[in-house]
Amino acid sequence: MGKPVVIIGVGVLFAAIAGFMTLGFLKGQIGNSDQVSLATVELVVAKETIARGQVVEEGLIKIVPWPSGSVPDGAFLTRAEAVGKLARTEIYADDVLTQAKFLDTKAPSILSMLVPAGRRAISIKVNEVTGISGFVAPGSHVDLLLTVVGDDANPTKTRIVLQDTEVLAIAQSIEQRDSRPVVVNTVTLNVTPREAETLTLASNEGALHLVLRNDRDEEQVASFGTTIREVLGGRTVGVAPSVELIRGVDRSEIPY
Repeated sequence: MGKPVVIIGVGVLFAAIAGFMTLGFLKGQIGNSDQVSLATVELVVAKETIARGQVVEEGLIKIVPWPSGSVPDGAFLTRAEAVGKLARTEIYADDVLTQAKFLDTKAPSILSMLVPAGRRAISIKVNEVTGISGFVAPGSHVDLLLTVVGDDANPTKTRIVLQDTEVLAIAQSIEQRDSRPVVVNTVTLNVTPREAETLTLASNEGALHLVLRNDRDEEQVASFGTTIREVLGGRTVGVAPSVELIRGVDRSEIPY
């Protein structure tokens, strides 16, 4: 009986030693993991919302610790890097400040810096109706419709002349405050040189209307426009009138 007891006792002792060693190892791993996860760097973030085109000042930013393994590309590490920068787009509170969010210039003309390379800014006249009751804001995307008054030979016609055009500014403002509709008399658009020619000619030949579109909708729609004859006649351009012929279970449309 003595030997089995001794063997069992030795087994329990070794099991206890192994358990303590395993526990110590796990604690060490957890400690190392905590040290890795707590490794941080200091980054500059927005203390409050920075508007599009606004110059960054000391009171608009703050320094916060940030996980070193997830630092965004181009992030600012010091206040000096951010102060004086011109915001390319609206930056919300607690957003990390990066080079991509700012214009690489300190020029006094903010609007000129918002015009992409190869593009142009052009202004057109609008009113409460043509400007969509003030719901067009900087950053909106619109289509432009031209209506030209005709005569007996060439009836009055409306056609889309530009599609998915970005609004750079309304009146003299490059941002809309408080998200409230603002009725203005001019809208500045981001266009190509060719589109600038089209828009200039169109504005001198007829009446322009803006059509607000979903910012995520980039589809270009093929349209030949519509005339007053087609509107009064109830016909859609490119679609001939037809009748439906039903023969048992078969259905077909026959133009007439």
